[in-house]
Amino acid sequence: MTRKIVNTRKNVRRLKAHTRVIQATNRALFAVILLCLAVGFFVSYLPQKKQLQTLQQQLASTLEREAQSTEFLENIEITLESLKNDPTYLEIQARDRLPWYRPGETIFRIERE
Repeated sequence: MTRKIVNTRKNVRRLKAHTRVIQATNRALFAVILLCLAVGFFVSYLPQKKQLQTLQQQLASTLEREAQSTEFLENIEITLESLKNDPTYLEIQARDRLPWYRPGETIFRIERE
């Protein structure tokens, strides 16, 4: 009977040691799996983040060009309306761009660079 008890105690110790090894292996495998998942996440995340930044820069550039175009269009529309409806503005533009003058006037032109 003592021998059985001794064998049982040895078996229990051996099983406990074996269980500790299995638990340590399980923890290590779990850590490796988590590490692989994290690496996979970052490998797929970084190119997408770079692409997002590139697209955001393109959007900002496009919006800036749109604002400049809108401002240019508004200036042209204002000029067109002034040419159509304001004879004084039309006269100023004609005198500035063309060699028109009224009889008896002396014109001094200063050329722009």
